[in-house]
Amino acid sequence: ASRLVRSRPTLAMFTTVLVTSLAVQRAAPRTQLCRLRGGAAEALAPGRPTLTLAAADTMADATLRECESRGFKDISVFVVDASGRTLVSKTMVGAPPLIPTIAEAKAGAAIGTHSSSRALKDKYVPERTPQLMAMTTLSATTHRPFAAVPGGVLCRDAASGLVVGAVGVSGASADEDEHCALVGAQACGFATEPATSALGDL
Repeated sequence: ASRLVRSRPTLAMFTTVLVTSLAVQRAAPRTQLCRLRGGAAEALAPGRPTLTLAAADTMADATLRECESRGFKDISVFVVDASGRTLVSKTMVGAPPLIPTIAEAKAGAAIGTHSSSRALKDKYVPERTPQLMAMTTLSATTHRPFAAVPGGVLCRDAASGLVVGAVGVSGASADEDEHCALVGAQACGFATEPATSALGDL
């Protein structure tokens, strides 16, 4: 005969396990929150770095202000999160109708490849243009906006290096679009790709 007695789980045992589990979760360290410069709004949600709506709105506004202050042509700006979902999009009244579509596609290219849209252009054009065309076709097939033209800026959490979103801008020259996107992204303290503006004066 067996010398082991198999006890049945009791309500008290389940209660102990549940309480212990909750205590471990409460004791787990939480990611520190990145706060917007000059304000109390949180730029990142707790846990895995996630771009907030407040931060996206701040980034879009900073982008448009930079455009206005520089006297560039009217632009459109799209701010997307790490999944490519558009959080905020804003378009100046003088921008032509196609411009918002291009801005969204620049942001889509950056978040879809985890690189800036400028880096994509430099990597594939002209030697590997057919490969870039194939990527563009695949993006269209899957209904993912994609344009490998400067103006799409990748945003990373400065502390962890994780991708949190992207900013796409169109309407001015490519270098001016990218410059405005960089100003917007860096307004919340995010690390950006590229890190510096082609205009040289961030």
